[in-house]
Amino acid sequence: MLLSFTIDDDLATQETGGVEVTLHLDTGERRWCYFMTPAALAACGDWISGTTVRFHYGAPHMIVVAGHLDRPLIERVLRDIDASGELTQCSRSFEDA
Repeated sequence: MLLSFTIDDDLATQETGGVEVTLHLDTGERRWCYFMTPAALAACGDWISGTTVRFHYGAPHMIVVAGHLDRPLIERVLRDIDASGELTQCSRSFEDA
């Protein structure tokens, strides 16, 4: 269960890249994930060859939010994911990073 979290990046950068978040669980484990907005998805990622289109894949610890990120919104998303029992699947252990 999520005890607390720390936003590791400046929220002002949310339109150009991911916002990393450290999760503090009741087991003592620390995990991490990152949040992306649609604007950030368009601003970064790999290019599809021969196009001006970007793509993203292979990051189950990426959480996409269609809205402006702030601390209360990030907390609500994390609490919803935690309540569904999927917080571990949507984050990465620091040992695995």
